[in-house]
Amino acid sequence: MLAIPAFVVGLLLVLLVVRPVYDRLRGFGPIRQAATVSACTLALALAAGWPNPRDVRTAVLATIASLLVPTLWRLMRLALRRPQETLLVGDRVAVTHLIAQWGPRAEVRIAGICLVEPDDDVEDLPTSLMGFPVVGGLDAAAAWAVDNEVAMVVMAPGPVLTAYDVRRLSWALERSGVELAVAAEVHGAVPRRIQPRLLGRRLLLSVAPSRRLKVAAWSKVLLDKTVAAVLLVLLAPLLLMLIVLVRRDSPGAAIFRQVRAGHRGVPFTMYKLRTMSTDAEQRLAELTELNEAPGPLFKITGDPRTTRVGRMLRALSLDELPQLVNVLKGDMSLIGPRPALPRETDDYDDWISRRLSVKPGMTGLWQVSGRSQLGWNETVRLDLDYVDNWTLAGDLAIAGRTVNAVLRRDGAS
Repeated sequence: MLAIPAFVVGLLLVLLVVRPVYDRLRGFGPIRQAATVSACTLALALAAGWPNPRDVRTAVLATIASLLVPTLWRLMRLALRRPQETLLVGDRVAVTHLIAQWGPRAEVRIAGICLVEPDDDVEDLPTSLMGFPVVGGLDAAAAWAVDNEVAMVVMAPGPVLTAYDVRRLSWALERSGVELAVAAEVHGAVPRRIQPRLLGRRLLLSVAPSRRLKVAAWSKVLLDKTVAAVLLVLLAPLLLMLIVLVRRDSPGAAIFRQVRAGHRGVPFTMYKLRTMSTDAEQRLAELTELNEAPGPLFKITGDPRTTRVGRMLRALSLDELPQLVNVLKGDMSLIGPRPALPRETDDYDDWISRRLSVKPGMTGLWQVSGRSQLGWNETVRLDLDYVDNWTLAGDLAIAGRTVNAVLRRDGAS
């Protein structure tokens, strides 16, 4: 008689506890399945009484299987999948953005591009765009796709391409078996935050908020402090040697202290190994006209204020090692937006201020994407993308890319 109530209690626990977790982990694939199976097993076990060792082993094996099986299946599918022959249709800006967002690992092979021009003047079309052949205008798209046996036609919406154009092309392709797709974009939101839904006859893209789970946020803080403490201990001999080199190379303190804008714009003192002469701040005004960086950034190729050892430290990114102390203090994170100067934040609008909603980082998307080679707008875009789409797995990926960027000296100056 007690088995039915226990089973009912287990179902209630699954509905009240497991389902919200399942929904919040939407898009995480194997992690979502593993968490769901684990929570279901725990909920049912609690409802029926504490499990014996055999039940514990069963639960562990079920969790491992739920994690490994879909992962192996996904890897096998990726290994066997061949890129689809694809024809792109759209104006120059829309097509260029689409190709850039797909990146080199896209599961398609671009066979050609049909450009949609305002005046529909096919004779003035370029022969190629971003290295891919331009094969004609909008009117040539259907015939070219059929003649060249492409698997898919992708239309990139823009100011010139209308809903009528999409419908007309779908009519032209309906007997061919060629798939027609329309590229949708929600700026700044990764696919895992986007869920399609129907409202009447209209397709909507529901965008999940970028709120961070408290458990994930706590995990980031714990990981930051643990890794920073371990690295400080391991790198202490190297840091002491670098301090001696800086002191012997030029007069002045080895550690450079500078006020930066932290979380929510709260100022903090950031530590770096000194790479410039001690009068660098005073000489800034006389070098302003030589600034090569756009926006509020300041950059000069071959900055005369940089010391001999300082150039070596910057090339190897060793000047940033003392920032591990900032991470340990809680002022910074290992991964995050570029730490801004207070004078930069004075000119921030509501849009750019979004990058201050998390702690600045020792490294981030801005560093693994070129660092000093990036312009101001690109740096802001990367920081905002990081803030809006943060995941712990993403941080680990950036950390790996940072090691590679430092070893290759990518964008260092």
